[in-house]
Amino acid sequence: MRMSRRLMVLLAGAAMVWAGNVGAAGALQLSNEVFQEIEIKAPDGKIERKTVPAARVVPGTEVVYVITYRNDGDKPAEKVTVTNPVPKELEYVTAASIAGESAPDVSVDGGKNYGALSRLTVTSADGKSRPATSADVTHVRWALKSIVKPGDEGKVSFRAKLK
Repeated sequence: MRMSRRLMVLLAGAAMVWAGNVGAAGALQLSNEVFQEIEIKAPDGKIERKTVPAARVVPGTEVVYVITYRNDGDKPAEKVTVTNPVPKELEYVTAASIAGESAPDVSVDGGKNYGALSRLTVTSADGKSRPATSADVTHVRWALKSIVKPGDEGKVSFRAKLK
């Protein structure tokens, strides 16, 4: 089964529309790419996993969003926050941590509140509160501790699965 044209446009458009929010001094640029891991059989018969741009995605397939930030300004950027929505057609799986940085926070309420998934709750249709799950995640946010110097670049990423 091939990925629908609508979802293909959604994934491709994520780089332009869902670049995220950056709050910092300086001129930070963001780009967003979507990858998938595929298995390739080597000539010796061993199976290798390769990361390639997302091309064919079927339900259950995991994709990796990689958000690259770069300081193109002439001043250091401090207190940088990178926020990326999780498309509603995808279910959040996990986010990568960056060495020396705090683990990313998630939101389950459209980006209003953030925290560790294990500490968040959602209110179900019957009005009862329940622990949030990865299926409830709507946004991922990285608050960088380090200063992004002019010319410096970094990457953050998260995994999600097509519903």
